[in-house]
Amino acid sequence: MEFVIAAGHEETARVAGDILFAGGNAADAATAAFFASWVAEPCMASAGGGAFVHYFSAGQQEALVFDGFCQTPGRKIPASRADFFPIEVNFGDTVEPFHVGLGSTAVPGAVACVFSLHGRYGSIPITELVQPAIQLAREGVAVNRFQRYLFTLLEPILKLSERGRQIYFPRGALIGVGERLQMPGMADFLDYLSREGEDAFYRGEVARKTARDYEAGGGHLRMEDLGKYRVETRPPLAVPYGGATVLTNPAPSLGGPAIAHLLLSLPGKEDMPALFSRKYIRAWLKAQRESWRLLRRPGALQESLANKLARRLGSTTHLSIVDKAGNAVGLTASNGEGCGYFMENTDIQLNNMLGEAALLPAGFDSWEPATRLPSMMAPTLLLDQEKQLAAVLGSGGAGRIATAISQVVCLLEAYGLPVEAAVEAPRLHLGPNALNLEPGFQEAFLDEDTGVAILYWKRKSMFFGGVNAVARKGKEWMVAGDRRRDGHVLVG
Repeated sequence: MEFVIAAGHEETARVAGDILFAGGNAADAATAAFFASWVAEPCMASAGGGAFVHYFSAGQQEALVFDGFCQTPGRKIPASRADFFPIEVNFGDTVEPFHVGLGSTAVPGAVACVFSLHGRYGSIPITELVQPAIQLAREGVAVNRFQRYLFTLLEPILKLSERGRQIYFPRGALIGVGERLQMPGMADFLDYLSREGEDAFYRGEVARKTARDYEAGGGHLRMEDLGKYRVETRPPLAVPYGGATVLTNPAPSLGGPAIAHLLLSLPGKEDMPALFSRKYIRAWLKAQRESWRLLRRPGALQESLANKLARRLGSTTHLSIVDKAGNAVGLTASNGEGCGYFMENTDIQLNNMLGEAALLPAGFDSWEPATRLPSMMAPTLLLDQEKQLAAVLGSGGAGRIATAISQVVCLLEAYGLPVEAAVEAPRLHLGPNALNLEPGFQEAFLDEDTGVAILYWKRKSMFFGGVNAVARKGKEWMVAGDRRRDGHVLVG
């Protein structure tokens, strides 16, 4: 076995595999796969959104986080002038509101992020790595059932613009399973981007046209915002857990600190209750209650986490790759739900991160100008007792990212489950109105003293995230793609 891949779409995984077969490393594979995901998973990943990359260099034993998430614009227009309005996404057993329109768009960082990753660790020219995505965009990707489901969920957004209707409603009705989703504008732009570099996105004519549209149409985004965007690199947040070390996304991310706080709020490994029992639910409920309360005040979360670490020492789609040399990439990307605006002649829909309540718990108008948004996305690595790489994982799922990742980490480390069982295990999530339980918990949770309503889901759902993970068992790498979000795996 020379490599393992877990991704959110068959084509994304295939492109990564082709690059590794051709002699590329994990960074090359992630770069090519991320480009491909903009075509194969357009409602999950986009050049118009943001991303985090967690890279582990086996030769240098170095872990580094690339923060390519979205930035708030430099100026805030009055709310009365902003093109900003709500839509609802129906997950089946619950309905979640989001806000869209030009006033919901933050400065996208995905393009800068992939160029930064490739510039530091890539070995194959980017003009070659972009070719699979160009081919997919020109020839089209057959729509599978999960992508069709996403298009249905987001139909009100996809039909907001003329270009959105042309791509997703080619014959007047929403594109169906088996039909080919084509993005010729994306193919042309990717070719241009590979030759001209990230300036083609942030400082060229496309950027100028986008900025003009936003200024005229009620958006905050301006040309100077695009031109000033920069990727930030940071060492990961390191958290001891059981006999392992969890490396995750540090502040200003919310997701990484939330994962760390959840894990450190659970009983010790030797005291963890029986799997999926009433005591197991109660332990997670207690941990989530404390963590979610602190999330409303990120400074308080950081202080509490520091205290827990001091005592112990004394996120959306996700891609996980490990190459034959042991280099690893965890890449988590999101476009939110998309704002409805497509950049001219590119088929790129921009994000709606300023309309994500999970990112702005103090209110939609609470953001400060020119500030990196505090994402819940958190590509995460697990090191064993010898500090060797043991797992790479991450998830989509907005406000459920931290609970999804922390539960899988707990099942891997505290309970010793194989990675596929850990990913497929039932999950729980404490939302604002109820404790959400997937099917599979062993006992009814009927205690009245918890003070929380219980929502029993009829089936597993993408609401609970989509953890794509690879984990080592002995000398072999095992892999799991989360079927909640149509995860795909490839082993070579």
